[in-house]
Amino acid sequence: MQKFVVSFLLCAGSIVPAISATHKVPGDEPFANIAIPEKWQTKEVGEAVQATSPDAAVFFLVMPVEPGKIAEAMGEAMRYLRNQGGLTVKADTRKDEAGKLNGMDVQNVSWQGKNSKGDVTIRFASVSVAENRPLLVAYWCSPEAERKHRNELKKMLQSIEKS
Repeated sequence: MQKFVVSFLLCAGSIVPAISATHKVPGDEPFANIAIPEKWQTKEVGEAVQATSPDAAVFFLVMPVEPGKIAEAMGEAMRYLRNQGGLTVKADTRKDEAGKLNGMDVQNVSWQGKNSKGDVTIRFASVSVAENRPLLVAYWCSPEAERKHRNELKKMLQSIEKS
């Protein structure tokens, strides 16, 4: 199985510029920025930003998390996913990986699962944007959709920066 986000995020490769919109997270007292392609449907929900690829194959979420509550936030996100389409997670597929993203510490966690449409990949990245200011990024999609949207996902994750 592929290494998680950092592995493919940091791979060298040409990136075709795309028009994107910068979102501040959280909106009221931002400490982080992320660029999401304008073709993606985005919605600010409370302190979070949700995005869906144009073909509705990838669901992306970025939100601030209280220090020490990352596992709790991941659990809430997983409950949400399970309620969206009968998602079952294969617990034995969990992968954990520490890394760096734009000089910031990142803890990546991923699983494989299934929903009513087939195989699903679930990825979380906890990014330490500033001291005591973690940002949780999550996305879920089929393995095929992940391959199709890899460059866009890569650019979104690489765009994360401190406000």
